[in-house]
Amino acid sequence: MLNRLIVLIFGVLSLQSLAQTENIKLVTYNLMYYKTGTAPCNHNRSAAQRDADLQTIVSYLAPDVMVVQELGNNPVNPLVMLQDIYNVNGVSLYDRAGSSNNSSSGLVNMLFYNTDKLVLESQDFINLDVNQAPLVRVIDFYRLYVNDPGLGTPGVDTVFFTIGVAHLKAGNSAGDADERARATAAVMEYIDQNVSDDNVLFAGDLNVYSANQTAFQNLVNYNSNPSISFEDPINQIGAWNNNSNYANVHTQSTHAGSSGCFSGGGMDDRFDFILASSAIMDNNDGLNYVSYQAVGQDGSSYNGNLATSTNFSVNSTVATALYNFSDHLPVEIELEARVSGIGLEPWYRAKNQWTFNNPVKSKLSLQFKNEFSKLPLQIRVTNLSGQEMGTWTTSGQSEFNIDCNAWPSGVYLLQLSDGKEFLETRKVIKR
Repeated sequence: MLNRLIVLIFGVLSLQSLAQTENIKLVTYNLMYYKTGTAPCNHNRSAAQRDADLQTIVSYLAPDVMVVQELGNNPVNPLVMLQDIYNVNGVSLYDRAGSSNNSSSGLVNMLFYNTDKLVLESQDFINLDVNQAPLVRVIDFYRLYVNDPGLGTPGVDTVFFTIGVAHLKAGNSAGDADERARATAAVMEYIDQNVSDDNVLFAGDLNVYSANQTAFQNLVNYNSNPSISFEDPINQIGAWNNNSNYANVHTQSTHAGSSGCFSGGGMDDRFDFILASSAIMDNNDGLNYVSYQAVGQDGSSYNGNLATSTNFSVNSTVATALYNFSDHLPVEIELEARVSGIGLEPWYRAKNQWTFNNPVKSKLSLQFKNEFSKLPLQIRVTNLSGQEMGTWTTSGQSEFNIDCNAWPSGVYLLQLSDGKEFLETRKVIKR
């Protein structure tokens, strides 16, 4: 019995030493009456042009999870999008969630996800407030887990997380604000009573003008159970509407003047959000916050058209597609999920586990994390002719420095090994 216990303990410790992280990119995007049969407006661009714009945007984003709002409620739409927008140009890894809706809206939410990285475990929705009165639109909840290659191996678990997706009532009247408040109160009650995960995100077009509005306060200061309150990952809490102090986080409108289905007014509102639970922000349950951005927002378009030819955030092709497709910008959050490292190819195990300065002048400084900061690793540098510049072995550390003063200027190959197999080869430039 004691021997079995010792074997189990060492097995668990070895799995922990293999632990890696997997990057997960989550995007939310208001598609502006996409594939709707009942839009209260006429699009300026043809259906084929809009498809091309969205394909450009999705290809650039390469999301692992993408939740969308203002999609027409025909259940065939997600299937068509998989074929025409996501699984194109040799890509075949995307799938989608099931459709849900109520009888009062022709607009729905949808979730698309990378099946190589994630599994959709379940989904649910709410369409009533806490008093059982109908909401304007359905609010969807999706539970996913990381598709760890080590699943099935004794001692290997995975990371679960839940995403709530909403398109709250638009408008700046007291009645509109009350509709939004009813919806977010229902969201928090649902999470409190039905969501078992600590890793929770809430995303979508919230249509809030200020953090002081009740709808937003319900999310970030939930009095009934403060522990489940959400956080703004970038901590840009304030009165966003028409406030230049928040120019770098505004998500609407990409157009200064209204035309077709585009709302005017320029970039002066932060309507689109991805909020995260404290477990994610504090990395308490295997899912960790890395970065957040409004895609295409470079801070230069306050109260004007989205910059296209001079956009510092994305290239002109993507910026133009963003301008042409929707009056909202996508919002992206990058997360790191814990994975076991079992069953991964060597190069995949090494991905995201080490970085270095490039180009270099006098010192090559390598940084290691997770498993690689604990293991002895072998480093070998050669020039492009195969001449070896040196080999080094780390002693299980987070940083390792190499003096490269004597190296001639040029391109070198930096090889990393764990002593059993080569993990990865990268190029480094010596100035």
